[in-house]
Amino acid sequence: MAINQTGLNNLLATLSPKNNMAVLREQRSNALQKLQQKIDAGKPDELKQDMQELAAVDRQLAQGIYDEVSQRLEKERVEREAAFAKKERDRERALAKHERLLVNRSMSKILSAANKADYPGEVTISAFSDGTPKERSYVSAVDRDLQEAAQYGIAAAEVAVRRKSAEAKAQIEERIEKQQADHRKKNKRVNITV
Repeated sequence: MAINQTGLNNLLATLSPKNNMAVLREQRSNALQKLQQKIDAGKPDELKQDMQELAAVDRQLAQGIYDEVSQRLEKERVEREAAFAKKERDRERALAKHERLLVNRSMSKILSAANKADYPGEVTISAFSDGTPKERSYVSAVDRDLQEAAQYGIAAAEVAVRRKSAEAKAQIEERIEKQQADHRKKNKRVNITV
């Protein structure tokens, strides 16, 4: 079985894919030299085959360059998406941590107010109290704790709403992306030029 130079170069390129582009460039330069020699020798009859061989090598070279660039761009896209996903996960964790902090702070204020109201030996507020300044400061401390607890609770609820809406948005985007990927797989086309 006879193997020509093109077949040998293709076989070498298949066996060592890291040198594929170098082999194709070398094959192209050899084809150009051969074509130039035939032009200089004045053999126009044999130019057609050499031109076809050169065009085939150019197509393979262009396809190789396209594949390298597309792989590099795909890798960069995956890295960007991974970085974005990591940023979103960190943001979700921070929101959840902030929500827990606000809930804990609200509960501690409620417990503080409850302790102040039920603390034995303190003045109890009743309809029969005479309204001394000591009683008013005690009531204001309990009221202040309750107001702060309510503010922290509201803030925690707002953070929870933001966190849950971000999670819902992420799930919707993920579902849409999956549907688009499935749709792209179904509609994949191959263009063949002869």
